Amino acid sequence: MRELAAQVLGNGGGRLLDDPDFRHRMAAIETGLLALSHTDLRVAVSAAKGVALGPEASILKVKGTEIQQAISDLAVEALGPYAAPFDQPHGDNLGGIGPANRKGVVPAMLFGRAASIYGGTNEVQRNIVAKAVLGL
Repeated sequence: MRELAAQVLGNGGGRLLDDPDFRHRMAAIETGLLALSHTDLRVAVSAAKGVALGPEASILKVKGTEIQQAISDLAVEALGPYAAPFDQPHGDNLGGIGPANRKGVVPAMLFGRAASIYGGTNEVQRNIVAKAVLGL
């Protein structure tokens, strides 16, 4: 994401990476990823010790899909209209447009929406966490 933001110009004409709002949102995503990684490691250590999993798996699923969607949304926003074209499977006669690393941005964003549904919708996962943690 940093490489993309360094290439793309923001509304003010400067690099998108230099936009404080964009950097703040990117940092929030990175912080979420770090927290998700630590939770994942704690779950892995518990599983290796033979401890039964509780609501942690549901939390990982919900937060993982939310972060995945936030990353792809930010990439689509960064690319603006250059995010829209899909790459032709057999090429075309126009050549590439926009930043070179825009490939796969829209498909990833669209697939990310499905991720919050398959494997148990995020709402169902939240209910599992509420029952396990809060006793609801």
